[in-house]
Amino acid sequence: MKRLLSRLWALITALLIVGAGAGLAWYMNVSSSTLPLEQHFSRDHTNAVWDWSNVLNKDASQLQSTSDFLYLHQINTVYLDAGRYADLSATKSSNERNDLDAAYVRYISALAKRHVKVYAAAGDSSWSNRDKWQQPAAVLANVERYNMANPSAKFAGIEYDVESYNQPGFDTGSQTVKSLVLGDYLDMADYLASLAGDYMQKADHSFDIGFTIPYWYDNENSNIPSVNWNNQTGPELFHLLDRLNKLPHSNVVVMAYRNAASGNDGVVAHARTEVDYASAKAPNVAVIIGQEVNDVQPAKITYYGKSSTELSSQFKTVEDEFKASDSFGGIAINDLAGYTQLH
Repeated sequence: MKRLLSRLWALITALLIVGAGAGLAWYMNVSSSTLPLEQHFSRDHTNAVWDWSNVLNKDASQLQSTSDFLYLHQINTVYLDAGRYADLSATKSSNERNDLDAAYVRYISALAKRHVKVYAAAGDSSWSNRDKWQQPAAVLANVERYNMANPSAKFAGIEYDVESYNQPGFDTGSQTVKSLVLGDYLDMADYLASLAGDYMQKADHSFDIGFTIPYWYDNENSNIPSVNWNNQTGPELFHLLDRLNKLPHSNVVVMAYRNAASGNDGVVAHARTEVDYASAKAPNVAVIIGQEVNDVQPAKITYYGKSSTELSSQFKTVEDEFKASDSFGGIAINDLAGYTQLH
């Protein structure tokens, strides 16, 4: 009888151990898919952050820390500063180019372990001027060259942040002056989209191009004129989306910088025209919504001093509002340095 009871106890113990192990494995799997529990960003969309830091200064420990932070905050895309590529030319030393390429390889490879895509990000308010187009074109050309040389650590795309409305005199200029600047921007975007389209056709991998724009490019605040471009007159936004829609896929990041989702001055209100127009007229263009986290004014445009939980909670409302739209692409946070400081 004692032997029978001993065997029975051994069997029960073994079952308890197996059950506990299975339960722990289940818990770890669920936890890893939802970390952190107070955070929410949809897995079905782009959850991006800009990283404007100096890639040349990143060692293995820093890259590991960045990778872990992105994973825990459910970020799956980084727009990494590649502005130095605009200045690479035949006059630059090959060592300088090789050092920069190697730094990008280390960065992209480290984040790939967490399945984070990396885009090359670059921009300057002057780049829409016709005598400056060679600089954004050089960024794209160097990204193409880099991708060909580093097939295991490729850039997934390029994200242009060309804020031409910040050129001197734009805000106080006449409607004619503004129309000329806005027209030049569209010509630049057309030129870069053509270059990117050529690369998409010959590349052996998926490649994306995007442009970061203010929410008022749809003319909602009546501060800019409608633009006559390619024999069509309409808001800057409509022209840009129409042009990008000719590509297999692309995106715009709409800087709908507000720390509240709802209301007449909330994120949803400022992004609705962009999402609706893309859904109806430009289905190949994903509309990603930008959010600010740095110490800027006015306070209503940033999550500075707030928490990442507040940001994700508010953006959950945005996601719920636009989730039925195939053109809604997700969130882009400006920027990583500021995001890590949210409490």
